[in-house]
Amino acid sequence: MLVPPDPVLIDPHNPHLQRELDALPRRTGIFVLEAVGQDPYLSWSAFLQKRLRRLLFQSDAGRLEPLAKLRQSVDSVACWPTQSRLETWLILYSLARRYYPTEYKQRLKLRSPWFLSLLMADEFPRLRLANRIARPPALTLGPFRTRDLAEAFEQAAQGLFQLRRCEEQLEPHADHPGCIYGEMNLCLRPCQMAVTPAEYGSEARRVADFLQSDGASLMTPLLSARDRASEEMDFEQAARLHKQIDKVKAAAATRDPLVRPVDEMNGLAVTRGPGERAIKLWPMIAGYWQQPLPLDFSEGLSESKSIDHVLRETISTRLANPVLEGNRVEELGLLSRWYHSSWRDGAWVPFHDVGKLNYRRLVKEISLLLKPA
Repeated sequence: MLVPPDPVLIDPHNPHLQRELDALPRRTGIFVLEAVGQDPYLSWSAFLQKRLRRLLFQSDAGRLEPLAKLRQSVDSVACWPTQSRLETWLILYSLARRYYPTEYKQRLKLRSPWFLSLLMADEFPRLRLANRIARPPALTLGPFRTRDLAEAFEQAAQGLFQLRRCEEQLEPHADHPGCIYGEMNLCLRPCQMAVTPAEYGSEARRVADFLQSDGASLMTPLLSARDRASEEMDFEQAARLHKQIDKVKAAAATRDPLVRPVDEMNGLAVTRGPGERAIKLWPMIAGYWQQPLPLDFSEGLSESKSIDHVLRETISTRLANPVLEGNRVEELGLLSRWYHSSWRDGAWVPFHDVGKLNYRRLVKEISLLLKPA
């Protein structure tokens, strides 16, 4: 979990309080007002300086009785100027967990995203949709933007394989009544002992390969078989294979670009930094946010170092030992909220591992952010 930087502290009893507020940057930020015997008041504003001036000086704040009482007895003011909405939400999340440990999710209106898991620990694995991450050795994909989108992908993936859809703990026997999916040949019917556990496990591994490869495990052999059928002038077989290819493509298309196995949820969010030519990289490793990497290009680069070289050197060093602890569901929820929002103020560059990071794309995204408006 991200550790907030040191705050800017303001003394509310300072006779020169107005001057202290004037020194704050005129941009987005987070603040907390603390008073003895009262709950801290934590919030954020798109105009930090203006909001604090209104809360601490202007009379209209008295219309909110709890806030008026807090203002009369406030002992300390701390604030964190931010440069992006992503930074605001990540720091606000960390502070809310500190100040409101039992109700921070309600205060932030933070909803858990949805995940699709292949429950490999079961003797007869099945897919499960839930707003939590299944325990290993399950394979879990996410975060999905909504439950409807997760269900659409689940149904599309189910249609390509013959996994069971029942949720019961199976006790296979020959007299088991089965279900409609078995009658329609959409399930291998392990409940009726139509297949052995090993045969069913082979189908489950095909599903796992499909989920991990984003459909490539099915698409590649189908494309090769179709081309071979066309070369051999077997056009009927080529047409059948083409229909299967379209079905696989349709299933893969229902999967959001952000969705991937959570253990492989690696990427860099790119946002603006505090200076005109400054940026911040927000790494995520295996679904956990890491500390940001600030970079300032205002002084230019030496002839021996390019942007690509600086990025490779910084990223490889800082991500050599990532911190893999925190609440992964909530941290992925923050990523999903920012990524899918209309106010997203940066770019997301995913990667499988640091060695395969697409630095050309990363440099392009940085250049776009630093480009004058």
